[in-house]
Amino acid sequence: MRLKSLEIKGFKSFADKTIVNFDENITGIVGPNGCGKSNIVDSIRWVIGEQKISQLRSENLESLVFNGSKTRSASGLAEVSLTFENTRNLLPTEFSTITVTRKFYKNGDSEYRLNDVQCRLKDIQNLFMDTGISTDSYAIIELGMVDDLIKDKDNSRRRMLEQAAGISIYKTRKKEAKQKLDATEQDLNRIEDLLFEINNQLKTLENQAKKAEKYYEIKKDYREISIELAKAALEGFNLTFKDLNEKHETETDRRIALEADIATREAGLEQERVGFIEREKALHSMQQSFNELVQQVRTKENEKSLASQRLEHLKERSTGLQDFLAKAGGQITGIEESIVFTEQQIKDEEGALEGLTAQLEEYRSQVDAKRSILDEKRTAVNDLRNSFQQVQRNQFDAEKKVAIADTSIQNLQRAIHQIEEERANRDEQIQQLEVEKENKQKELETRKKDLEQLQHHHNTTKEQILQTQSVLEELRSQLADESRKLDAKKNEHDLLKSLIDSMEGYPESVKFLHKNKGWNHTAPILSDVIYVKEEYRAAVENVLEPYLNYYVVNNLGEGLQAVHLLDENKKGKANFFLLDKVNTTDGAIGYQPEGTIAAMDVIEVDAQYKKLAEQLLGNVFIANSDIALESTNGAVILERHGKYVKGKYTLSGGSVGLFEGKKIGRAKNLEKLQEEIVAQQAVVDDLKNQIQARHNEVIAFNQDLKENVIKDTEREIGQLNNQLFSVQNRLENLVHTQNQSRTRLEDLHSQLDQTQASIEAVRSELSSLNENLTQYTEGLQQAESDYRRIELEYNEINTQYNNSNLNLTRQQSKINALKQEHQFKSNQLNDLRQQVETNTKQLGETTSNIETLQEDLQGIADALYDLMRRREAEESSLNEADQAYYNIRNQLSAKESELRQLVKEKDAIEQLLTALKDKLTDVKLGLAGMKERLHVEFRINLEEILDEPRTGTTPVEDLQEKADKMKKRLENLGEVNPTAIEAFEEMRKRYEFIVEQKNDLVTAKESLLQTIAEVETTANQKFLDTFNQVRENFHKVFKALFTEDDQCDLILENPDNLAETSIDIMAKPKGKRPASIGQLSGGERTLTATAMLFAIYLIKPAPFCILDEVDAPLDDANVGKFTKMIREFSQNSQFIIVTHNKTTMSTVDVIYGVTMQEPGVSKLVSVDFRNLSQN
Repeated sequence: MRLKSLEIKGFKSFADKTIVNFDENITGIVGPNGCGKSNIVDSIRWVIGEQKISQLRSENLESLVFNGSKTRSASGLAEVSLTFENTRNLLPTEFSTITVTRKFYKNGDSEYRLNDVQCRLKDIQNLFMDTGISTDSYAIIELGMVDDLIKDKDNSRRRMLEQAAGISIYKTRKKEAKQKLDATEQDLNRIEDLLFEINNQLKTLENQAKKAEKYYEIKKDYREISIELAKAALEGFNLTFKDLNEKHETETDRRIALEADIATREAGLEQERVGFIEREKALHSMQQSFNELVQQVRTKENEKSLASQRLEHLKERSTGLQDFLAKAGGQITGIEESIVFTEQQIKDEEGALEGLTAQLEEYRSQVDAKRSILDEKRTAVNDLRNSFQQVQRNQFDAEKKVAIADTSIQNLQRAIHQIEEERANRDEQIQQLEVEKENKQKELETRKKDLEQLQHHHNTTKEQILQTQSVLEELRSQLADESRKLDAKKNEHDLLKSLIDSMEGYPESVKFLHKNKGWNHTAPILSDVIYVKEEYRAAVENVLEPYLNYYVVNNLGEGLQAVHLLDENKKGKANFFLLDKVNTTDGAIGYQPEGTIAAMDVIEVDAQYKKLAEQLLGNVFIANSDIALESTNGAVILERHGKYVKGKYTLSGGSVGLFEGKKIGRAKNLEKLQEEIVAQQAVVDDLKNQIQARHNEVIAFNQDLKENVIKDTEREIGQLNNQLFSVQNRLENLVHTQNQSRTRLEDLHSQLDQTQASIEAVRSELSSLNENLTQYTEGLQQAESDYRRIELEYNEINTQYNNSNLNLTRQQSKINALKQEHQFKSNQLNDLRQQVETNTKQLGETTSNIETLQEDLQGIADALYDLMRRREAEESSLNEADQAYYNIRNQLSAKESELRQLVKEKDAIEQLLTALKDKLTDVKLGLAGMKERLHVEFRINLEEILDEPRTGTTPVEDLQEKADKMKKRLENLGEVNPTAIEAFEEMRKRYEFIVEQKNDLVTAKESLLQTIAEVETTANQKFLDTFNQVRENFHKVFKALFTEDDQCDLILENPDNLAETSIDIMAKPKGKRPASIGQLSGGERTLTATAMLFAIYLIKPAPFCILDEVDAPLDDANVGKFTKMIREFSQNSQFIIVTHNKTTMSTVDVIYGVTMQEPGVSKLVSVDFRNLSQN
């Protein structure tokens, strides 16, 4: 796949349609800062799907559209198209040429197009997936991205390796599978909750269904009894209904008579009410007329008050106008006198101005005469000065040519001498390098033979190390076993010692005596005197159980002393064996049954306590089987594990406790454990010594491996190869330089001859110019002296003229000021006269208004008096009519009271009728209730059983009692769900269906987990394979960019978690310690990061690679290595390089220059260096 072209229109600073055709090898993009180079990179990043606006160096999508300039309007569309040639079918499509287009409109609309067919962003991403082309891959590398790689920002190192490994699709599949798994788990959780809920509901519904079945059984019997009760109740309804109807008819007749009397009285009362209403309307009309009259009186009073206030205001205004007119007369006289004085001042000052004007004219004529003479002298001096300067410049040019020629001759002679010396030195160096080359070749052959011998020795020693390590592992395994045994014995020793120290299992009296200093501490307890072999310990302890807590004392006195101590301290009782009594008796050994072992044979006891042991165990034997129990002959038989004890007439036994046998012989056991621990420790120490010896052998073998010697030899061979290659290069360079210096020497001799011939004519011209310069100097000095004298005279007369002109200007300013003052006073006088005339007129109008207003005020007062009289008369008539109105209203109230009494009687009758009607209704309701209850409860119509006789003769009371009991049973059942039986069946079927769904989801979950595991395994393996390849490539590229002596490595920080582990880059430049990439210098970091990028590139080269000023931090030497590497890689991929570096520019095949001739608008200029080199 090859990047063919880029078309930009309206994107950022590219206002016009711009096409960039990319070369198959290396294309360069250059230009000054801010001209729009990086906008080309941004456009490529944008068209392949970049969504982060910060990566495009913009604030928002609208700012990607060309925003206009001083001479251009803004564009409404940003459009970028990128065309590829799918030559190797790297893209999953049948087209040989693919064009990806992205558009954005200013209104916010955007679209993607693939070969001019609209598509989605995901289609573009799927097209480029695992091709190395994406917004976060190494196809576009900026200087900032190199820095991100150095800092591992956002785990960028791993992300690049994943791109190269092509595991993006696995991560996508894993992500999708995890999303499905999360959804499945959520569904499972929901189904679990649903099953839990349904299960609860199922149990509830099952109980409800059983309850419903019982309910229907009881209700069936209740229905039959209820029907019998209904038939009995119907017999009493008829009599009650007839009696209530008769009472209702009687009360109805009484109500009709009262209603007729009430109607007659209401008719008469209604006529009186009509007359009363007429009187009320007349009274209301009189009241309204009176209110209107009162309002007229108030209006006249307000008019009178307003007229009085206005009259007062007019009188105040008249007084103010009269005062102003009295003052204005004096002001007019003063202003007129001031105007006459100002006019006289103006005449005097104008006379003085005429004298100053005449004097100024005289001075002006003198200045003009002097100026003309001064201009003539100045022209003459300037002409002479220009001629002098021209001769002087010619002289300087000639001197400069002579000096340059002399310097050139000296430089050429020096260069010729230097080149001849260098050629002689290079001849010597060539001879030395040839000798050195021969020596290096011999030394290299010797070191290669040494390396073969060292590698053979290394392999032999390694086999010996493996054999010794095998023996070492066996010894370590034995040591682990023996150490575990030692630890077990130590733990047992510590536990037993703790039991002995704390006297665990002994009564308080025994513990008290053991700790009491006032008694014999040497007296042992019987359990400490006897030691029993491990396999018989439980059996012997069972038979000695009653005596194990006995103290063994020497005599009766020691025993009594202990008894008294216990009694004094109230510490209980203790038992004692008296040795002096035991030793005086013989412990008879009883008959030993067949198949038994004497108990005395399995114990160990000190000689002083042997008699005591014989007394206790002399007749005790241990049986291996139950056969020995048949003939004991009075002996005590023990089962070896302690299951039973057989006496002469008794047998006791059963299960053996976990801690039985742990009490007897503790002290002896502790001593034996200590001996066993010492012996076991010796075994462990011996094994450790053997392991140390074997370990020392491995160390000696490792030292004998001579890996460092081999590495040093390999490094020396590499160095010798490099040195030999370096000598060869130096030798070739010297020969080439020697040939160039010969040509250069011939050119220098030719230049020297030409320079010497051309300088002679310049020397003669310089001599002539020196003579002319002396003559011009003398003439210029005389002319400048005359000019300065005339200039002094001109300055004196010009000063007098300027002073006279200044005095004239001052006099004119003074006259103008007086004229302005005269004009102001005239205007002031006219304004004052006009105000006097206006105020005189206003005074006359105000006096006339006062007279008119006084007449109006008198008329208002007269009208007000008439209205007051009318108000008094109408108020008297209104009071009389009001009294008559209230008398008639009282009469009407009395009649209405009588009528209300009759209405109360009628209401009482109606209430009685209502009560009767209610009773009839109750009877009907009882019947209807019975009908409704029968219909609702039992679906029976009352009409169907009206004519049916009763089925039995059971009294109503008995029937009612049975019915109440059944009803109570139904009530005790509580609420019954009538649909519970059907609902239970439906819920059970739903439960079974959901269980099937759950099983399906569990199967799907297991399948998804298996898929995720398989994807992770595949992705991790591909990542690990790619990492190993990149690591190997990194070693090679790093040494190519640095030197063979420099070392580097890639390290997985968490190799146990391949899916998430970060990657660290280690480097060791020559002469330095190994360090992480962040600890290197700036240039080393950049070169190391570049080596990392090229190492990834070698795994899966991207079809094209854009480098945006990546070479900026590199010096010239490193830039040369960088460009050489790019030239090698360009055989398989395209490179587009944005750069400022001249060395990098010289490497490219086609170069595009980005300019901004018009502010804010970028343009392209292209140059094909291959065509230039051919021409």
